[in-house]
Amino acid sequence: MLDALSIILVVIYFIIVLYIGFKASRKEDDEGFLLANRNVGTFVLTATIVASMVGGNMIVTTMAFVYEYGISFLWSAIGTLIGFLILALLAPTIKKLADKHKFYTLPDFIHQKYGKTASIPAAAVIFISYLGFLLIQFIAGGIVLSSITGWSYPFSIILIGVVVVAYITAAGFKAVIRTDVFQYFVIFLLAILAIFLFVNSGKITSESLRIFSAGPANIAAFLLYGIVVTITGAEIWQRIYAGKTEKIVKKSLIWSGFITAAILTIIVLIGLFVQSRFPNIVPETALVVGFSNLLPPYLLGIGLVILFAAIMSSLDTFLFVLSTSVSKDFLGKFDRLSRHNFATNTRICSIVFGIIGIILALLLTSIVSVILSIAGVYFALFAAVIFSFKYDLKAKAVVLSIIGGVLASVVSCIVIGISVESTLMSFPASFILLGIGQLVFKK
Repeated sequence: MLDALSIILVVIYFIIVLYIGFKASRKEDDEGFLLANRNVGTFVLTATIVASMVGGNMIVTTMAFVYEYGISFLWSAIGTLIGFLILALLAPTIKKLADKHKFYTLPDFIHQKYGKTASIPAAAVIFISYLGFLLIQFIAGGIVLSSITGWSYPFSIILIGVVVVAYITAAGFKAVIRTDVFQYFVIFLLAILAIFLFVNSGKITSESLRIFSAGPANIAAFLLYGIVVTITGAEIWQRIYAGKTEKIVKKSLIWSGFITAAILTIIVLIGLFVQSRFPNIVPETALVVGFSNLLPPYLLGIGLVILFAAIMSSLDTFLFVLSTSVSKDFLGKFDRLSRHNFATNTRICSIVFGIIGIILALLLTSIVSVILSIAGVYFALFAAVIFSFKYDLKAKAVVLSIIGGVLASVVSCIVIGISVESTLMSFPASFILLGIGQLVFKK
């Protein structure tokens, strides 16, 4: 447990994000709640994309993989940058279609191109994956907050859930992006604090610095993870829809790619330095342990609060993506809902999934197993999405690709266990089945 100042900083942080969130709700219409009136500029768009990427998912899982694979996990940063650059090339097409057809979710894009039959499995993949992503943020946030304050893990989880649900139900997407801008600056402070960790941590072992040490299969998995999660990231597509112009969206994605890759590189280096000093700790707690033991006392409370803010920046994003997806893609059944009903349903879903996230976080704590399982499922979307920009795909082929990819991931996890290798199985399976579907379903 830290001193009273650290607890005060946490309370101040909660007050700031609640204030930002509730202020965003003033004079807000339904389109503002759902997508900030599709009028977001370059700086704010870049800030919200980076803040949504750099959260508990990235920080905690990076630490865990660095402990096992060393600097080889840096390939995921390269994959992330590649993914952003590819998405920047595709963004004008996405934005043009989104403005014309009023997209709100990634499955809206699939639905417009291939109809309801193809969009339902895509929506199911989004639901499963983002429920898992939400769970990771809750677990990571609970671990850090309980470390800062000495409060119990269950109480920390409940408090996080109440605060996030409160400002999302008040102002929706506008609250998410405004709190993201605040947390964007906080993330840069996290990078600055890394300097103090580097100074106080000692040396990195030469064995940990071998970039190819993880082996070809794992390196391919890390690269693909960065590329796929970026290109098919439902939260990033939502931000593309919200951008003011195609030019702004493209520029923001390029900036976001370089900034996110740089921050991920810093997190990998922090993980290596912490590992050199504390090789036998639980990997998911590495950053908390590193901050607690390597930061000067006068920076410790600030450092952990900044880490907590970085985690919160993704938690609200995943909760909103999950809520809008269920509201539009399942409750709305892809029909044209009135904006008011859509916004109302999204508010209700935010409360429901906030409660579900709290309950799951109290029951499950293995972050690495969750992220590997989710990645395998999420990879199944990639083939259908990326080829849709160049080829006229058949709806049944898209369905076969997505469902087959998910089943390949599930079966491989059952047969060989939850691992990086089993995660990869859905990737080739979805491509192969998409090709087979194109040949079989010719009409």
